[in-house]
Amino acid sequence: MSTKEIDAVSVDEFDPNRALGLWHILATNLNMWKDRLTPTITYSIHDRLPDGRVRLDDLVEYYTRRPFSGFVPTSVKGIDTQNETKAGRFQWQGNGVLKLIRSDFGFIFVDDETPSNEPYQWVATMFGSTLFTSCGIDLMTRTRQPPTHVLNRFVQLCREHPILKSKSANMFYTKEKNEDQIYFIRDLQTD
Repeated sequence: MSTKEIDAVSVDEFDPNRALGLWHILATNLNMWKDRLTPTITYSIHDRLPDGRVRLDDLVEYYTRRPFSGFVPTSVKGIDTQNETKAGRFQWQGNGVLKLIRSDFGFIFVDDETPSNEPYQWVATMFGSTLFTSCGIDLMTRTRQPPTHVLNRFVQLCREHPILKSKSANMFYTKEKNEDQIYFIRDLQTD
């Protein structure tokens, strides 16, 4: 996904403070999640820049299968820097050995039902590729059981938006336990 496409679909109104905390990656089209379990992202404030933008610590955690030891916890850390002109746009940069890796991403679907003084309960991001991952879309929720109407609104947004229509193809639900079957998000919606 190009930076221009991510800019076009990212929300204008976004409060990073409402996104802090743990998120479950519920649905995605990032193939790396097909053989990993229970991916989550935790956002926390890294710092605030002099111009008012926020930098977030970004901790991705999941279980990956290792030979002879089963599933073991794995994590990837990064820092997300907010864009100068659009509140919902960020650039991810890895920590440690991944420091040279960067990826643009934006929040494209944000909880508009929760009162503005409370944390968001669901969001979706669209992100560009890196040397190690393809581009894609993640639907994230505070619990793994969001209301059905949230999933339906997200699917509707993806079906109707000219950019998201093609970019959201083949989204699937992430796995909580070791199962062989992948459930595609489009197959589980009620209209």
